[in-house]
Formats: sequence, structure tokens, C-alpha cells
Amino acid sequence: MRTRLLAVAAAGLALATTPAWAIFQNGGFEAGSFAGWTQQAGQNNGLTGSPPFTSASLNVTTGGTFRGFIRAAGHTDPRAPTLTFPRAGAFTAQVNHETQAGGQYASIAQQDVITNADRDPSDNLLHVRFSYAAVLNDPGHSPQQQPFFFVRLRNITKGTTLYEDFTYSNQPGKTFLPGSSGYLYTAFSNVDIVVPDADLGDTLEIQALASDCSPTAHPGYVYLDGFGSATVGPPTGPAQIPTLSEWALIFLSLGLGAVALRSMRRQQPHRFG
Repeated sequence: MRTRLLAVAAAGLALATTPAWAIFQNGGFEAGSFAGWTQQAGQNNGLTGSPPFTSASLNVTTGGTFRGFIRAAGHTDPRAPTLTFPRAGAFTAQVNHETQAGGQYASIAQQDVITNADRDPSDNLLHVRFSYAAVLNDPGHSPQQQPFFFVRLRNITKGTTLYEDFTYSNQPGKTFLPGSSGYLYTAFSNVDIVVPDADLGDTLEIQALASDCSPTAHPGYVYLDGFGSATVGPPTGPAQIPTLSEWALIFLSLGLGAVALRSMRRQQPHRFG
């Protein structure tokens, strides 16, 4: 009996702590790591062309060590004091370093097939959803030299871009909040991309990249969470889940209560009309 209760409790615990992101493995970083994600690092040599920039404006060389972190409850960022962590679930990812610069960038990417599991029953449409917030130092360089980030969703099968946000520090027309020590940051943005039904079964790729300035002295980084088809909820922190022993006690109490109720009914005298 005890083994069965523990098994049921473990199953309930797993369901309670694992968000149904559907598309993209470990899309909410709930493994507490970057498992499932391709990591890349390199040097930012300055953006090419003129604003508005896109990922086609990149002028980078690969190499070096990937800089990324998994942030849990209790994490605070003095450069972006109004951001709340984790954004969803128990963990939020940070791509690139918050204080160490060097003109480096960091990137994560993942490819997966969009299926009917990514169809929202409320509207019967295919969705890809995620949330992000960027923190960029503002040294006042030319736009080509400023710290920047971009987030992009592509259909690899068809060679099309479904979504892209490419933003450099203090870019005109973008909303930034004032941080400390010369930093600007954005509030968390919840992105909801409706994917055409014609793309069902295609391979999609999500990529996020954050970079220091090209003169090398000023950092830029981005927080990421909730990549998948599920709605990204408001930042409420990690759910308080009972421990395995607490779940066992809960199920045991329910079971004992049912047994007691059945026993009481058996002991009551039968009444005949």
C-alpha cells in the first residue's frame, strides 16, 4: 500500500512541476540547465549597414566560451530592479554575462517540429509563445557599436521568418526603463506567434542572442523563459509543491477517510419501508 501511495504521489508531483510547453525541449529551462539547447559564443565585430537592423546585420566570429546562467527564485538584478524571477515555473535563463564584457556575444538555439500538440484548443490555432527581457549597457556609441540582442523564430523547412525582434541599446522608438550604472532594460515581453496551418509538420527554429558592444567595454544580456505553445503566465514565482512525504500523507489520509466512511455505513442498521 505504501509503495502504491508513493508512486501516485511521485506522479502527481511530476505533473505539478512540469509545464506543458509542447514544442521545444526544456523550453522553460525547468531542467535547471540549457539541456536541449545549442549554445554558441563569439566576438561581435560591429553591426553592418544602417538601422533598422536585423539578424542579417550581424558581423560576428565564433569562438570562446558560452556565457549563460539559469536563474531561480531569489535572483535579483540591481541593473534591472523591477524584473521578477523566475518569470515562469522555477527557472529563467540568462544569456550573456551581466558585468563581464569583452565584445562577446552568447546565443542559444533549438529546432523542433510543430505539431497538433501545439494547437490551442481555445482558438484551434498553432502557437509559439515565450517571454524575454533585455538588459543593455548604454555607452552612447554609434548604433552599429552598441550592445544589442535579438530573438527570432524561423521556419527552417520553408526558409521563412515568423518573428524577429532586433534591438540595440537606447534604440529610438523602443521602450526602455532606466537601470543602474548606465544600464537600460526592457520589461518582460510575452510573445504569442500564431503559426500558419500551412506550417504544420515543419521544423521551426528559435534563436536568442545577446551581445556586448563591439568596442568591448559594455555588456548586454537577455532573460528568456517559457518557449513552447503554452501561455506564459505572470511572474508568480515557483509553485509551493508538497514534498513526497507530504503527498504520501495526503493520499493516505484520503484513503483512511474513505475506509472509515465505508465502515460507518456498514454498521448503520438497515431500514425497510
